[in-house]
Amino acid sequence: MQEEHRFVWKAMLDTIDTDLAGTRVLDVGCNRGGFLRLLADDCGIKEGFGYDPATSAIEDARRLAGTRPLRFEVAAAPPSGWNGFDVAFNHEVLYLLDDLPAHATAIFRALKPGGVYYAVMGVHAASPLMATWHAKNAEAMGLPALYELDQVAAWFSDAGFQVAAGRLWIRFVPIAAEHLDEARLLDVLDYYYNQKILLRFSRP
Repeated sequence: MQEEHRFVWKAMLDTIDTDLAGTRVLDVGCNRGGFLRLLADDCGIKEGFGYDPATSAIEDARRLAGTRPLRFEVAAAPPSGWNGFDVAFNHEVLYLLDDLPAHATAIFRALKPGGVYYAVMGVHAASPLMATWHAKNAEAMGLPALYELDQVAAWFSDAGFQVAAGRLWIRFVPIAAEHLDEARLLDVLDYYYNQKILLRFSRP
């Protein structure tokens, strides 16, 4: 799973407008910590903090961190005392959350003034490929209804953020056999190039 996401992580780093060197970074829904390891190895972050509700993933993240300045906790929201971050990230986490307004408020509090939250969101109501996937899987996975991007932007604006959006600078998309079992190649490319959006939420 970690390696499958690497091309998106690279696209995120190519797209953002923040210098990560020397920053304190929060990874929302960090899974096994692969993105924070990438930031520690390639971007020179000062510290990385990641949380995820999956205990086994956090155990792996701690084991794989080695001597890097990374800390991981099992949690569904920023743990108590985690604040003052320069930058926060998530990759495909927002669609999983039942209460996005509460999440927006929690991340606003976790960032320092001038901090930025970058959130990649491809699973939303305007994405045909993901709407089909969601319809097939929402009940089994206990997912909330698909969000409209405009509503997401409004909730974060209401929480105090300045909102901006862009498309990821994606180059080549790895095409696995299972992708072509579910969608045409052009549909997969359209998803990654046009519907997988990078949202930038800036705390004034």
